[in-house]
Parts: sequence; C-alpha cells; structure tokens
Amino acid sequence: MKKNMFYPTIWSTAPYTPNVLADWYGSENKGAELILSNEAATAYHVSEMTLNITRFSAIDEQGKEHFIIDFPGQNPVTFKGIASGNFIRSKSVLSLPKGKYTAFRFYMAQWGNKFIYQDGMEESANTFNRLDFNIEDGFVVEENNAPEVKLWFDFAPYQWKRHFKPLTDLFIGSKSQKPRLANSFGN
Repeated sequence: MKKNMFYPTIWSTAPYTPNVLADWYGSENKGAELILSNEAATAYHVSEMTLNITRFSAIDEQGKEHFIIDFPGQNPVTFKGIASGNFIRSKSVLSLPKGKYTAFRFYMAQWGNKFIYQDGMEESANTFNRLDFNIEDGFVVEENNAPEVKLWFDFAPYQWKRHFKPLTDLFIGSKSQKPRLANSFGN
C-alpha cells in the first residue's frame, strides 16, 4: 500500500497578500463609506441594478438638489449589494458645497436599465427616469474631508436556489408572478 502525503494548506489563501499590506500601511486618510438604500428596491428584493446613468446629484437637508457630474454617452453601470463586496468610488462627491446631504439621485437614460431580483429574474427598468437612494445617517461635507467616497448599495443578497430555478420551472412550472419594481407606480 502506497502512502500519499496530503498538505491541506496549499489551497488556503494567504491573509497577508501585497494588496492587503499596501492598504494596511497606506495613508491614514481613508475615504468615507456611505451606505445607500432605496425603499422600493428593498421591498421588492432587488439584488443588482444595471443603470445607464446620465446625471448624478446630491440632495441636502433642505431638499435642494446639487448636481455633481454629468455622464454624456455613458455605458450602463452595475450596482451590486453589500454582500457582493462591490462598491463605487467617487472623488466628485467631495466637490459639493459644505453641508449635510441625505440622498443621492441618479438620472437614467431610457435604454440599458435593468433590475435583477434575488431569485435571479431580470426585468427591464427603462420606464424610470431617476432613482433616489437615501444615505444611511446622512453625509456631511466639510473642509477636511477624505479624498474619496465609497458608495455601498444596500440590496438583498442573492438566494442560493436561484441557480436551480430553470430546472424547477421545467418540472414544476412557473407560479404566478410577484409584483416587481419596474412595473410598479412611482419612485
């Protein structure tokens, strides 16, 4: 009988990779991290959005809108939830005037927009012209702010059984559809 050596650590990940160390010993001035949520997206269990953004603005405490940046000819941008580990960095947010901001508004073109729900179903969202995302605990712009802002989106995580949906639909058949966000009224 032949004896085989087994080394389980060769498949483990190294906790101190160069990227981790670079961030660890990097500058002390880390960027601000904002968690954005949309009530309708939370209610309808949206896990991912692909939006063709044309303009981006912030709304302050008084309800005034401050435009941050325009995106002429922009390709669709994908927003994923916190559970995916994806975020969006922006240095343009810090160009806002001093004050406290409660929401971000994304204006969208009439093509290339879609929502993906936690069960994996995709739906066109070209009927919306804008989406508002509330900033958790608000955001204050001051003189000595961080050099950049990380935008995290609070979406529902994907269900693991979404991978088996085509197979179950084949044998069981699709049940009645739940109301979805893109076919609902308003924003």
